[in-house]
Amino acid sequence: MTGIEFIRAHLLGRPAPAVSAALAVAAVATPTAIRLAIDSVVADVTFVTYYPFVLAAALFLGWRPAALVALGSAVTANLLFMAPRYVFFARTGDTAGVLFFLLSCGLIVFVAEALRVAMREVDDGRRREATLNEELQHRVMNTLMVVQSLARQTFRGAGADAPLKAFTGRLNALAQAQKVLAGGRWDACALPDLAVGALAPFGDAPIHMTGPACTLPEAVCVPLVLALHELGTNAVKHGALSTAGGWIGLEWRFARGGGPERLILTWREHGGPPVEPPTRKGLGSKLLAEQPALKSVRLEHRPEGVVCEIEVEGVSV
Repeated sequence: MTGIEFIRAHLLGRPAPAVSAALAVAAVATPTAIRLAIDSVVADVTFVTYYPFVLAAALFLGWRPAALVALGSAVTANLLFMAPRYVFFARTGDTAGVLFFLLSCGLIVFVAEALRVAMREVDDGRRREATLNEELQHRVMNTLMVVQSLARQTFRGAGADAPLKAFTGRLNALAQAQKVLAGGRWDACALPDLAVGALAPFGDAPIHMTGPACTLPEAVCVPLVLALHELGTNAVKHGALSTAGGWIGLEWRFARGGGPERLILTWREHGGPPVEPPTRKGLGSKLLAEQPALKSVRLEHRPEGVVCEIEVEGVSV
């Protein structure tokens, strides 16, 4: 647990009544001891040591213990540090000073309690969001399973194995994209997690990924997963992953300069059989074509291996 998480947990939590009472007493006694130790230096500043402890009590104990700390501090300071000492409210100015101190403490306690309430609301909202996220993910996966079952029934018959396998692979890639989205923010996805998930169906295939960790806008996530899955499928069928010595290099880099932050992702095949351009275009070609979510897609069937360059915008580190 980091320091920030520790503080956040204690801001949101409430200690047991006995612990809260003990800490409240300490929040009065500690600044009093400090004030006595520096009395000769700050004799005219009565309440200087009490404000931080009132704030701490308001943040970590709640407004009721903090109000008691403020009241106890006012009485103690008036008794010990306002002349004549050891007499309550000996002068009219003492009463005014104590009232202003209590007014200041009231403002501190109000702001601190507002912060605690806001943090609790944010925390509750995150929990509700996580619950809805899990439920939505469950329903999406169930829907995809139903679609897959319907596809198996639809593609029954001779010669349907290849179309069924292609459709199932793309459906699994879509499911993986939903998992990537559901695993974090629904309005974004991240590299390299997205690439790892998209290429997971190919097991231990030699795919070497390099590039900075970055966040992609939500609109890019599903099209990019489907594009990477299509490239991997083609590589297994008749590209670099169809031979023992073939491998894939997947690299992404920022292309800075004007406009939204741009990322260029390059898929490059090595060591495969000689590549010939396809004679017909199917659904796979549409997945590897320029579309609204992908700023540009350049696919080249070079003799030494397929090269695909995909450019997206709106990327952040």
